[in-house]
Amino acid sequence: MTAMPTNGAQGSFRDDVLGLRTDEVQDCILSVFHISDSYALFTGEALPAPHTTSSAELRAYLLQRLVGDAAGLDLDVKIAWAAESARSCS
Repeated sequence: MTAMPTNGAQGSFRDDVLGLRTDEVQDCILSVFHISDSYALFTGEALPAPHTTSSAELRAYLLQRLVGDAAGLDLDVKIAWAAESARSCS
């Protein structure tokens, strides 16, 4: 997952990302892999659930759970299925 500041975002992007309560998200294990002033990369795992069946559904869920009313962040979410991930490593 990649997080970016939205246009017109107020405050510190870095503080917004580090303030995300990723430990409270159900069915997803997320951690910050890299953070800069313009984007943040997350790594993690999405467990099988209705909101983890597609990248679009997971994005909508994470926007609601992580970002909520804080309109300063936007998310780009891509699920790499386990089989795809294993193929790309070989």
